[in-house]
Amino acid sequence: MKDEKDIDLLEEVKSHLSITWNNEDANISNLVIEAKQHLSEKIGAEIDYSKDFSARRLLKEYCRYVRNYSKEYFEQNFINDIVFLQLKYASEDLKDGESED
Repeated sequence: MKDEKDIDLLEEVKSHLSITWNNEDANISNLVIEAKQHLSEKIGAEIDYSKDFSARRLLKEYCRYVRNYSKEYFEQNFINDIVFLQLKYASEDLKDGESED
């Protein structure tokens, strides 16, 4: 995590987790990377978290669940949000496909 967007996201996740110190930045950065990969796989698309605030909120919640050793409950508690984003990105792919024809 090196660019400005990633640093902003790191700080936002730390704030969401009520972490005010910096000695865990590497661990939180890895957690954010894991969250991005997990959500991209679940949603089936690459997500720009600087533009998609629904996905950004979901990423912060994923980090919170993993940090609190409750990862196994994340999907069942946020299934509506995950499905919403799946449909959103699938419809965007369809729109992009139509515009290329």
